[in-house]
Amino acid sequence: MKKLHRLLLFSFVSAGLVGCEDNILDIPNENNPDFARVYATGPDVENVASGLYNAVFIGENNTNGVQPMLATAADNVTCSFGNFGMRDMSWEPRNFAWDNSPTYANSGQTNNSYNRWYSAIGTASNVLRAIDGGVQIGANGADNNRTRAFAKFTLGLAYGNLALVFDRAHIVDETKTVDAALETAVPYEEVASAAIAYLEEALALSNESFTIPASWLGAPADISSADFRKIINTSAARILSYLPRNNAAVVDVDWARVRAYADNGITADWLVLQDGTTRWYFNSGDYLRRVGWGRTDMYVVNMMEPSLPAYWEDRGDFPTPPEPATALDNRLKTDFQYMPSNDFIADRGYYHFSCYRLKRYDAVFQPNIGSKPTVALAENDMLRAEARAYLGDLAGAAAIINAGTRVTRGNLDPVAADFDDIIEAIHHERHVELHTTGFGVQFFQMRKLDLLQIGTPLHLPLPGALLQNLGLTEFYTFGTVAAADGIGTSNGGWR
Repeated sequence: MKKLHRLLLFSFVSAGLVGCEDNILDIPNENNPDFARVYATGPDVENVASGLYNAVFIGENNTNGVQPMLATAADNVTCSFGNFGMRDMSWEPRNFAWDNSPTYANSGQTNNSYNRWYSAIGTASNVLRAIDGGVQIGANGADNNRTRAFAKFTLGLAYGNLALVFDRAHIVDETKTVDAALETAVPYEEVASAAIAYLEEALALSNESFTIPASWLGAPADISSADFRKIINTSAARILSYLPRNNAAVVDVDWARVRAYADNGITADWLVLQDGTTRWYFNSGDYLRRVGWGRTDMYVVNMMEPSLPAYWEDRGDFPTPPEPATALDNRLKTDFQYMPSNDFIADRGYYHFSCYRLKRYDAVFQPNIGSKPTVALAENDMLRAEARAYLGDLAGAAAIINAGTRVTRGNLDPVAADFDDIIEAIHHERHVELHTTGFGVQFFQMRKLDLLQIGTPLHLPLPGALLQNLGLTEFYTFGTVAAADGIGTSNGGWR
């Protein structure tokens, strides 16, 4: 039987999914006769390694991936248009299962993110294989640890994303292969455990002092190994916190571990410097707030000003809410723009309508040049606070929240040291402060609090194109009210 890494890499190339970046396009696996040539020298391997994170980033941020439809499924963003799977994941009621057929017009949304992340996995594995085979990077291998740490970091991020988004995945790396069959894929919990193990290896390797070039992470400046460790820690905390598929599973999270990771996490925004639309572009974040595209869901608008409705009723005579003179959360005025009319398609549901859009990052997105957080410091702060809340340190959790953006930017009252109030305050910040930052955070937040509307998929199936390559002719999926079991499909909902 074929080994899976061969099948995966073949599908990347045949689908044209690795042709956008030179450092990904021509990377063969170890069975390709060109492997020895492509990975022959230290500079060769280092050049390949320099593009690893970009593949992960594109899988998170391209509009042809899962981010847009996760945003609408989470009722963080609203859009009636059929592009990017946004409408098909936000019909109401949620009686449309995700169409996992390879012929579905939006099948590329899952396939593209999945393939980008496995492209990063395959290339990182080849980098590690080359180093293990004796390639020396830098003088006498002085930079081997840096490159190895970055490759392990990439494996951790890519598998972490797969665990957060899909119900299962195949685990392969520089030492592991599996038979190409659906049965060899493991549940998302095991995928997450593997991701954390890779990140732990990256942390250990990063105890050595080195510098990550800015271009490797699309950063505004080079990154020290100490700051790289902070990024790794925050990445691990995100995976553990956001993994639960329902509220009952939240108690199973190792919150002490989340606290340890987050406390050692980023101390400033993790920034990516956009370069137009070439390699570093928050493509989804752009369209989710661009005039004529995505708008902020009324669910989020109501959080900031309770006099505004949380839901646009599905009828033509529902009045457009007037712009309030003031708002409970100051960010409704500073970060969002009132829109007195809608350009969505009424026949697809008035419930898509909204009178606000995010304007906070307009100056960055107009030319698509400039820095924007991929993970904001506020996100790490919420991880720190959340871990303390679930560990019973309510005063500590409240102190973190009250020292942060809730008060400093939102001008909201400090939250009390009460568990329910703290969880609600964290929920608020993840929807408002983190709007269009932090891949998938609002979907993962709604999921673990049982707030995704009933019938919404809690995770996505392995892409139909992959299942077809595995020889299957039936393509499993999730979604619809009838299938609501709280395991693969939401049986809860905020309304």
